[in-house]
This record gives sequence, C-alpha cells and structure tokens, in this order.
Amino acid sequence: MKIITSTTLMDKGLAAYGKPHPCPKYFSYGGWKFQNDKKFEIKNGTFEQSFARSCNTAFISQAGKLKDDDLSKEARDVFGIGLNWQTGVPTFDGSVPVQSAASKAASLIGQGGVRMNPLNMASVAATASTGTFRQPYLVSPSLDDRTLAKASRTMKSSTHDQLKKLMKLTATSGTAAEAMAGMSGDFGAKTGSAEVDNQEKPNGWFSAYRDDVAAAGVVPEGGHGGDTAGPIVAALLRAG
Repeated sequence: MKIITSTTLMDKGLAAYGKPHPCPKYFSYGGWKFQNDKKFEIKNGTFEQSFARSCNTAFISQAGKLKDDDLSKEARDVFGIGLNWQTGVPTFDGSVPVQSAASKAASLIGQGGVRMNPLNMASVAATASTGTFRQPYLVSPSLDDRTLAKASRTMKSSTHDQLKKLMKLTATSGTAAEAMAGMSGDFGAKTGSAEVDNQEKPNGWFSAYRDDVAAAGVVPEGGHGGDTAGPIVAALLRAG
C-alpha cells in the first residue's frame, strides 16, 4: 500500500526522492498513536530511506496534508484499485475507501479499511514498473467478450521515475534486499506487514517486479513480508 501512498505524496509535492523526510519513532494523528516496527527511527533521514525501511510514521505524518479522498482517487485513477475487475473467475475487488481522521492515517500504511488480495498487489507492482495500469485477468476476455477495467490516467513521469528508484533501493538495500539478492534485470520490490484483529502476527506481504513479470504474495500470520512472502515471490520472478 505504501507504493500507492508514495505516488500520492509525490504527486502532491509532499515527498521526493533525495529530500528530507521525517521518520520518528511515534506519530499521533486523529487520537491514535502510531509507531514503527520495533520503534525504530531515522534521524535526519530522506524519503527514500523511509520507503526502503518501511517507516510507518513517515507516511502517517503526512495525513493532515491530504484530503480525505486523495488516496482513494490515486488508487482508482492510476492503479485501477476500486474499479470493477472482471477477471473471469469470482474474486473480491481491492478497495481503498475514503476515510477520515485516524482511519485515514491508518490507510496510508495499508491498515484501516484498505482491502487487497495478491492479484491486486501484483497489479500494483506492474503499474509501478510501467507507469500504466493494465487490468490483470485469469480467464481470457476474448472467451466471453468481457470489458477490462481502465484507469483514467497514467502515472506522472516524474513520479514514475522516482518510484522505480524507490523500489530498486528497497530491493537492493532495504527490507526486500535479502529476498531479492542476486536478482538481475530491471527489478524492484516492496515489503508489507498487515495487522489483523485477533492474530498474534501480522500477515506478511511482498510485491515485486522483474523485467516484464510482476508478482505478489501474502503469508497469513507470517510476520515480516520480506522473510516469509519475499522468498516465494522472488523465486517466481527468477523462474520467469
């Protein structure tokens, strides 16, 4: 989800590769106190460092500068999340609903009301790679004349250039580096950990691309995505 949040912030001029960006241990917004994994902080850090290390507070700290529907619009208009995906088999569509206060802040890191499945996140990785959303499907639309969803715009070129650098950095020296070690070609990745009520550990997520292949995976209660889902997704990319 931080991929979509990052493009939102960069489009709005609230973050940029190479620019200073706060990553405190804690940040409070809307009556909730948020923190980073193991309460780490990056003193005098930059946006790319926060992205590569998956700093929650770096994103949540910008919640007050965004309108309630900014993230939802970016997800729909650029990444196709929230559109009707007719994949050919019954699936649930991803959702980034309009939220406010603490729920809006939580959605910036993939919590709150955000709902995703691995196909959604593989598509997000593909859009990050190319800058253009192309709806994935499981059964060819030529068999039943289905109409595929289309996003209303492509990613801004400056945002796309920065996003690819962010994902490459994450894959080479950030939270995805171990899983993506030795990867060749044009590649990038992002890890994720989604907390779920009544679970001891969060679900581990990993989204990545290599050349013209994108993939994503989730390990329920897997903990850190780089340790659990990461090796699975990376193995698929190497095979592809």
